[in-house]
Amino acid sequence: MPFAVGAAVIVRTFGSKRGVVTAIGRNARYEVRIDAVTMWCGEEDLAVPPEQRKKRSREPGPQRNVADEVAPPGRVDLHGLVIEEALARVVAEIDRSLLRGADRVEVVHGKGSGRIRAALHRYLGSIPVVAHFHLDTHNPGVTWIHFR
Repeated sequence: MPFAVGAAVIVRTFGSKRGVVTAIGRNARYEVRIDAVTMWCGEEDLAVPPEQRKKRSREPGPQRNVADEVAPPGRVDLHGLVIEEALARVVAEIDRSLLRGADRVEVVHGKGSGRIRAALHRYLGSIPVVAHFHLDTHNPGVTWIHFR
């Protein structure tokens, strides 16, 4: 059974943990994110999670508009990469996050020499979908990218 990007899945070979498909590769391979871990799995390693039962309340609650909900932010770690690889990973994560409906991406570039951070900030200024970006106030080794 093929899975789509953003589909909830259970990874059987990882202790039946729940995750989300973040990318689709060749030969029925799927990139799955479980909490902070991202891994590639075969289709045979994945299963559809069982339906969760919802508690019935006695009073009807406020109606939720699914279109107003925002997916959790994407995250990409650039440690150990050269500038070209780092920028390619950021672009791929921006694409995945936009497809999932996220409104921002967390980019971990580290403090180091600042070459990747400088190249990233120069590049982000040229991407039309980026509304703005800023360094994390608590960690200058992280840049947050916000979308339009």
